[in-house]
Amino acid sequence: MSRTIPRAYVTAAWSKNRVDAEDEARKYCRELVSAGYLPLCPVLAFSGISSEDDPDAEKKKREMSEDLLRRARFLVVCGEQINDDVKEDISIAKHSKVIPTTLAGVLQCR
Repeated sequence: MSRTIPRAYVTAAWSKNRVDAEDEARKYCRELVSAGYLPLCPVLAFSGISSEDDPDAEKKKREMSEDLLRRARFLVVCGEQINDDVKEDISIAKHSKVIPTTLAGVLQCR
């Protein structure tokens, strides 16, 4: 019987520079994979799929991200800073019975 890999939604106070944010996200996701988690990271999952001309692109991306978060077992807050987006993710996690933690916390328990 195979075990289910726990899904971990990855959030952080992402850089406004898309390339920097994606590089940072890849680093966090690699660490989670090494710790035995399946990372769900909207910064990587939804990069480049929305049309620049779509006025609702950000709203759609946020809705898809929230759906991923609700399907996760853990919310993993990465990095040292917490902005409004991270606070919103924490609030959604608490209401959805998703366990909030930090990357440092996950790695310490490995």
